[in-house]
Amino acid sequence: MALSMPREAALKVLVKVENEGAYLNLALEEELNAAGMGGRDSALCSRLCLGVMRNRAFLDHIISKLSTVKLKKLSVYILNILRIGIYSLRFMDKIPAGATVNECVKLARRYGHSSSAAYVNAVLRKAAEGGDYLDGLKGDELLAVKYSMPLWLVKKWQREQPDAEKLFAAMNTEPPTYCRLNAAEVPEGFEATDISPYTLIWRGAGSVSASEAYKNGLVTIQDCASQLCVLALGINGGESVLDLCAAPGGKSVFAAYLGGKVTALDLHEHRTELINANAKRLGVNLKTSVGDALVHNPEFDCRFDRVLADVPCSGLGIIRRKPDIKWTKTEEDGSELAKIQQGILENAARYVRPGGRLVYSTCTISKAENEGIVKWFLKKQPDFTAVALGIKYAPEDTQLQLRPDIHPSDGFFIAAFERST
Repeated sequence: MALSMPREAALKVLVKVENEGAYLNLALEEELNAAGMGGRDSALCSRLCLGVMRNRAFLDHIISKLSTVKLKKLSVYILNILRIGIYSLRFMDKIPAGATVNECVKLARRYGHSSSAAYVNAVLRKAAEGGDYLDGLKGDELLAVKYSMPLWLVKKWQREQPDAEKLFAAMNTEPPTYCRLNAAEVPEGFEATDISPYTLIWRGAGSVSASEAYKNGLVTIQDCASQLCVLALGINGGESVLDLCAAPGGKSVFAAYLGGKVTALDLHEHRTELINANAKRLGVNLKTSVGDALVHNPEFDCRFDRVLADVPCSGLGIIRRKPDIKWTKTEEDGSELAKIQQGILENAARYVRPGGRLVYSTCTISKAENEGIVKWFLKKQPDFTAVALGIKYAPEDTQLQLRPDIHPSDGFFIAAFERST
């Protein structure tokens, strides 16, 4: 009995993420390539993987309500077969319930045994009847299940962010695909926005990377938050620019496109090769350098008009795109990362010329990693002052927390400083 290729591939990806700690996007790409999948099968597999990961806590809550076996006693294969099945039943109404149940039973027979298949059949048939399943849940626990967020993150954002429930809801949606214009005119399939003259949204069918505009270097995939970060540097043309944590190079390439004389630094040589390839595809010139942003380089002291420190962070702002982040990060990660962020920012300050600008950014929503770092930096560096970002959403503000429920972007933080002496 033939198995559904997209569902089996999705199962393999989800198990790899859970068992081996693989990154979802990389595991998915690897499996799609290995299976030679394209078109509808590829789209279905991708949707199942991302959908299950986005809604995992909600799906597990339903399973716990319907199952006679505790979740921790289920094999990772059977648990993920149930997640795939219940996700399909709850969120994919174009697929008949009977087909979903039958395909998942086949998977259970392959990756379990006859009693596993019977168990999966029973649970999914109950799930097909529908239900609310949220009765009895209250407060933070209700929010954690409803929006499939880890409880620690629900509590954190409830403390730190206004209207946090709107943020939870937005983080559980599929994000649009933003691109950056690398040409004089907007190509077919793309729509201009008022975010910046360079910011487009993909409206075409299929993937951006398959479009002629992408292949010809007329556009590149880049979220508008990342673009705003580069625009905050205030490049007018000819400024020397240092991107301290540059790979894969989207910001470096944009800075070069705007006329900056860019040095793109990264810790690993193979990652600087990615930057060079990106620059070549998009027709810009820049210089790459291999080095550790945490290690002071005296050759860079007071050498740059603009320095970008887009630092390693907890990544909580890009949960929409990488939902596995929800299940791999802990609250303690932010405190550890703050030390790294401070170290990089101290070096970045040394590299800025008097009168030059330093931009600090993260792709997270965390007071400790964002506002807390800004406060620490201004106290530590009296020769720097906070300056207006001069970008959409913050023309006069010195820092900006982007949120997907408020702005058409990922969750991102940007702050700008100017060196006086």
